[in-house]
Amino acid sequence: MTNSKKHWLCLIPALWTPMVSADYKSDVGYTDLQNMLGDGTPTGAGVSVTQAEASSVPSTDGNFPVYAPDANNAQFANDTFLFPGTPSTSPSSHATGVGGRFYGANAIAHGIDTITSYEVNDWINSLYNPNGTVTQPVNGSRIANHSWVGNGDTPTETGHILRVVDQQVQRNEFIQVVGMANGSSNSPLLGSAYNVIAVGRTDGNQDKGSDPVDSLYVAGRTRPDLVAPETTTSAATPLVSAAAALLIETGHTGAVSLSKSSVNIAGVGTIYNAERSETIKAALMAGADRVTDNSSTSANISDYRSNGHTTANGLDDRFGAGQLNILHSYQIIAGGEQDSLEDGGSGAIGSFGFDYDAAFGGSQNSNAVATYTFDAAEDLNFTASLVWNLGVSNNTNLTTTLHNLDLELIDVTTQSTAAVSASTLDNSENLWLNLAMGHSYELLVKSADASNFSWDYSLAWYMSPIQAAPVPVPAAFYLFVSGMAGVGFAARRKT
Repeated sequence: MTNSKKHWLCLIPALWTPMVSADYKSDVGYTDLQNMLGDGTPTGAGVSVTQAEASSVPSTDGNFPVYAPDANNAQFANDTFLFPGTPSTSPSSHATGVGGRFYGANAIAHGIDTITSYEVNDWINSLYNPNGTVTQPVNGSRIANHSWVGNGDTPTETGHILRVVDQQVQRNEFIQVVGMANGSSNSPLLGSAYNVIAVGRTDGNQDKGSDPVDSLYVAGRTRPDLVAPETTTSAATPLVSAAAALLIETGHTGAVSLSKSSVNIAGVGTIYNAERSETIKAALMAGADRVTDNSSTSANISDYRSNGHTTANGLDDRFGAGQLNILHSYQIIAGGEQDSLEDGGSGAIGSFGFDYDAAFGGSQNSNAVATYTFDAAEDLNFTASLVWNLGVSNNTNLTTTLHNLDLELIDVTTQSTAAVSASTLDNSENLWLNLAMGHSYELLVKSADASNFSWDYSLAWYMSPIQAAPVPVPAAFYLFVSGMAGVGFAARRKT
């Protein structure tokens, strides 16, 4: 792809109107987090972010583009905005509303103070280098929020964009939080990417991600990954982005006290295991509420994984992992990295925590099983999420590699399998079930690949006293809708 600027073919403008949102912070666990931490509650401070928005007027309009949040709005008084692409001709009410929920003065991540603002076409073009190598995020951004949907001009172009977005997450730890289309829509950008965090609504009324793109981005994969209590996905997505910022701040400031190791990424800096893309996604999913009692919306989850709504990777086809709960996800990150027995772990894992394994599988499958042991001192509700990224080569071929991992829970006391998650299509596996008091358990990450490999994953878990009985795992905001103009992508080879 060349770096020439391309525009959207068509655009349905989004209406951003005031809504009651006073209680959503309680619904997503933020009030409980504040009550627990007080002045120590993370705010997203030090986390650089990106907001990509579709223009509210088409490229044929003389006022194009209109996409930026209103930098003069009082809720952004302490923020610095960068505009590396085409300047916005005037503020966008949609972008201002999204920004208010992401990093505004009343947002849970109000400590974010540096925002890179992109029109969608400019953002997509910023991902490409002439030699196909991954570009560095502008200003070291760790999170990009995408409250828009669309399509490439051809399936080949759509698939190419999805590969480059997945490449950014894998190679730069640049977390992409994307909204699924409201209702049912054939709009695979960007919700069909593997490595993104796909967001829906607590009422479950969003695209389920069943739209096939090509032989890699196939139909039948589970979307969304989790939901938030808003009436549209445009509004739900920045709540998850804000939560991710709190977790990144926690993981980064905790440094070696929470993480076993780190990596240095050019243009980004030091990334600790507690703030990696897989860890943040796994913590958000494992910490999500499978049953809700909301005050900010009439929508609730009451029949999680009921008949007809189970998925092969242990989720619900309407709600994914459930509704955002930032308290639980924070506790997972704050619980720290805990090694498997095979990697030197010497005792039982805690009630919540995570592990990042940099080289699972290993030479000749020497590290193809990871074991985590624990005892249930009381009847518990148990959730666990295993996340790994699609691999994308750092060259013009954009060759992809998708490994196949499984997650299994063994009841050692009864010598039986308590639960298994073994999807062949997804890059997450998830468990949600009740545990019996006095029983011992083994949580196993297992390779289902036929060939040898070495790859990284993150595993997150959360245990709590039983409050609601789960179903056992079996043997007026609008999201932008638009079409993307073609750029003549060449077909890319993949494995």
